[in-house]
Amino acid sequence: MTLPERTESAPSPRVSVVIPTRGRPELLVSRALRTALAQTLREIEVVVVVDGPDDATTAALSRVGDPRVRVLAQPVSVGGSEARNIGVRAARAEWIALLDDDDEWLPGKLEQQLAVAEAHGHRVIVACPWIERTPRGDSAQPPRLPDAGESVGDYVLARRSARERSAGLVSSLLFTSRDLLLDVPFHPGLPKHQDWDWLLRAAARSGVELAFTAELGAIWYYEEPRPSVSRSLDWRLSLAWAEGHRRRGTMSPRAFAGFLNSHVSTAAQLKGDRSAALPLLAAFARVRPRPFEWLRFALGWLVPLDARRTLRARAGTLLRSVRRPGGAVTGADAGRPRRITLFDPLDTGHHTGYATLLASGLVAQGWDVQVIGSPALVSAVQAHVPQVRGDVLPLYAPGAAAYYQLPRREREAVNIRFFRAALTLARTHDAQVAHLLYLDSYTQSFLLALASMKPVLGGMRVRATLHWLYFLRAYKSPPGHPLAEAFHLGLLAALGRLGVRVAVHSRTLATQLSSRVPGLSVDTVPYFAEVPRVKAADRGPVRQARRAALGLADQDIAILAFGGTRHDKGSDIAIRALARLPEHYHLLVVGPARAFDADALVTLAQECGVAHRAHFRVEYVPDDEVEDYFLAADAVVLPYRRVFAGQSGPLLIAASLGVPVVASDVGVLTETVRAYDLGVLCPPEDDAALAHALAQVGTLSPRTETARFQHDHAPEQFTQATIDTYLAGR
Repeated sequence: MTLPERTESAPSPRVSVVIPTRGRPELLVSRALRTALAQTLREIEVVVVVDGPDDATTAALSRVGDPRVRVLAQPVSVGGSEARNIGVRAARAEWIALLDDDDEWLPGKLEQQLAVAEAHGHRVIVACPWIERTPRGDSAQPPRLPDAGESVGDYVLARRSARERSAGLVSSLLFTSRDLLLDVPFHPGLPKHQDWDWLLRAAARSGVELAFTAELGAIWYYEEPRPSVSRSLDWRLSLAWAEGHRRRGTMSPRAFAGFLNSHVSTAAQLKGDRSAALPLLAAFARVRPRPFEWLRFALGWLVPLDARRTLRARAGTLLRSVRRPGGAVTGADAGRPRRITLFDPLDTGHHTGYATLLASGLVAQGWDVQVIGSPALVSAVQAHVPQVRGDVLPLYAPGAAAYYQLPRREREAVNIRFFRAALTLARTHDAQVAHLLYLDSYTQSFLLALASMKPVLGGMRVRATLHWLYFLRAYKSPPGHPLAEAFHLGLLAALGRLGVRVAVHSRTLATQLSSRVPGLSVDTVPYFAEVPRVKAADRGPVRQARRAALGLADQDIAILAFGGTRHDKGSDIAIRALARLPEHYHLLVVGPARAFDADALVTLAQECGVAHRAHFRVEYVPDDEVEDYFLAADAVVLPYRRVFAGQSGPLLIAASLGVPVVASDVGVLTETVRAYDLGVLCPPEDDAALAHALAQVGTLSPRTETARFQHDHAPEQFTQATIDTYLAGR
């Protein structure tokens, strides 16, 4: 069976993405397919080869709705290798990128690889640096790039020294020409090592070379607790495969020894097959391994793998606990710090709410909490959490207006004085962890303050939360100068060298930041969504009352744009989209005026002819009224511009209440909407596309993933994830 190929509206692709899949529809759609379609290179096709009858997968693919996706459903299973071959033969582009259904790509991967490939020619294999994601955390790979003249087999499978890991390469990283893949197809029927088998055979062809892009391009998931080809443990099959390549000369003795140690022996040990020791010893001895390879082989059979991993982890913890320059806690509390200082230069509602909730969660878990900031910040936190120690340290001593009228260099000096004083107070409090709650626009001043204070902070761990990646060119329209971006990335790299761990509120942002600053430790902390104030039984009456107050009829569709009129939130785009919709659509614009004032928005609505359908409350809305507007709406619109580089408060409220959303396909919005099936995405800054998406609101039912979203973003999860960053290494 072959599903209809939706290619009639798609231009000729520059790259064909080939994804073999079987029995993993959720992973396929949420990881591989989603990130393939989100590439900055738009002129692509995605050929998904369903390996045998699989109704769940074909049904999931039929709902994707992107004309660039082609689905080839096979009547019988042919295996992963032949499924890739089928996809390659069906591909229309001259370049092919391979992707496994359980891995994902970063947005710029294909664009970068295509540029490298076109510079080298059709006999190149282009790989990319990647993030290896395991249950133990993320690590940037590869450990090194190939040496000049080094064979692909030695690079992928061998180690140069005892301390060094082999590089490894998997199919999700590979990009090459269709010609090469037709010339050297994947080995049909090979149950394991399919990608390495292809690499070894392809690299043996004349003129074939391996190249790398400069930036991270993919996330490879390893050791997840589920069945996969890579987790099958048939050591005899692996040994026979390696012996075949060694005899043909496509695998050197050095690569053979490395493969036996890292894969064949490990597979036999995990199986508990002690009978494998002698035949593997004989095979190992034939290639005359180096001394450290002999030691690895012996240790593998003497010390179980789980024990080796545990010993390595404990050794790392011990080293961190005694390494004072790295910012680790020493003494009796080394493994479990309990005294924390939270500090923030600002005190708006967002900042005080953030500090209050985190302080409350920490106190509930037995932490001794100090809060440093303005009188408003300290008072707000202590009003809810009286156990907190407060130290008033205002950034705006003469007032915010006077501060912002200062020249840039004088403001920077004020910032530095604030952070130096905050760190001094934290040290006086004997804080084991100091946490800057809002790093964003203070990166440079915090770096300078910390650098000057570092020698006297002892073992204090320093953490900072970054809410926006405003400095990345991807979030600037038009794109900012590359030197400005490089400058900000350099500041973060310097903070990392001073031992600062950075927390962000999205895996998307964490991945983007890790890819640009590989040496920086970045943690993902889910932003909290507070428990709804209005109980489920009361929501119907609240909805009716608010709609009646707004003058909305039962048949009217109400769209809520909540959170103020800041330029990046696109209230003006929503008004223009409203002009393209039928008369029964109404727009509610609620929240304080910022970039646009109320008069400007009213004028725009009049110019667009929708003043009678646009309802404005452009002012601060008390907390106890906020949910009324969400419940009155049939959907929440988030028409944010592409410069939006953080999490959205209105999105969190809508998701907690189960109200559908229509959001721009940007950054964290994309991640959250797709992860929890919250509604519809559309291109940013396009009122026609937004109107088309809003036209679907009448068919959207209340969202069904509300409970899962509330669990993942509960205040307790937020607090625990933050504590995990405190307890992590440097």
